[in-house]
Amino acid sequence: MSDILDKKKIRKVFRNVQKHLSIAQLIRRFSTNKEDIRKAALNGVNLSRCRSVLELGCAFGAFTEALRNKLHDGATITGVDIISEYKPFFLDACRRAGYEGTFLSSGIEKIKKIPSGFFDLVICSYALYFFPEIIPEIARIMKPSGFFITITHSSNDMREIVDIVKRILGRHHASGTNRSLPIEIIFDQFSAENGESLLQPFFKTIEAIDFKNTLVFQSQEIRYFMDYFQFKKSFFLSEQDANNQTIIRQLFKELQETLSKNQMVSMCKDDRIFICSQPSTGKDSP
Repeated sequence: MSDILDKKKIRKVFRNVQKHLSIAQLIRRFSTNKEDIRKAALNGVNLSRCRSVLELGCAFGAFTEALRNKLHDGATITGVDIISEYKPFFLDACRRAGYEGTFLSSGIEKIKKIPSGFFDLVICSYALYFFPEIIPEIARIMKPSGFFITITHSSNDMREIVDIVKRILGRHHASGTNRSLPIEIIFDQFSAENGESLLQPFFKTIEAIDFKNTLVFQSQEIRYFMDYFQFKKSFFLSEQDANNQTIIRQLFKELQETLSKNQMVSMCKDDRIFICSQPSTGKDSP
């Protein structure tokens, strides 16, 4: 698992910021649920007194931008991400949101040096499964009145592609259909299904909100689907399999056959929002 979660491999997938931005736009375009999940996560939460904000795994600051008009006028937002290329994009997001911003690329371990009770608000979207071990530290650095809001995928996310990949790998490896793909291992770290149990020792109040969504690609939109898969490829295949052209050709052929047969490909993109408050050390939890 450490190989799958290696920082170098994560950087390789996400350091092309423009490609990441285009994939985010692609997801919005082909989603059946057109609501902005980050705005949905903030609905009904009074953040008007929040002055100090931390976004973990901030990337280009999509969650930060959703905070526009939500925080205290004098709020400052700190973004943390291991990919330094995101810095100008995150700072631009802060400006669009109307707040002062700071970017740190020193890695998530940096929060261990932050004083206890420092932040009014900590946010994290689609990243906590890379570092769930940091949850106790998140609770520690929050003010007693603070909030931690995080968004994560369901373990069934992209299940349709996972099943196709496993069938193809089964033809090439005896354990192909039984072994977990990298993306399954990553999501098992923190998902819609196990997220609450991982958060409960460190937060006395947790609200979970389901966000149902499906990506739908029509047959004439296959190139967009392939773009999406290419971006995520290393989360589905080991490095060896990703470089095996026979496997890649078979995979693309089966995806194209699915499109041709059904005139579309649909893919689960269900997520869950967790809104956490009343942080604790974990020692005094029931």
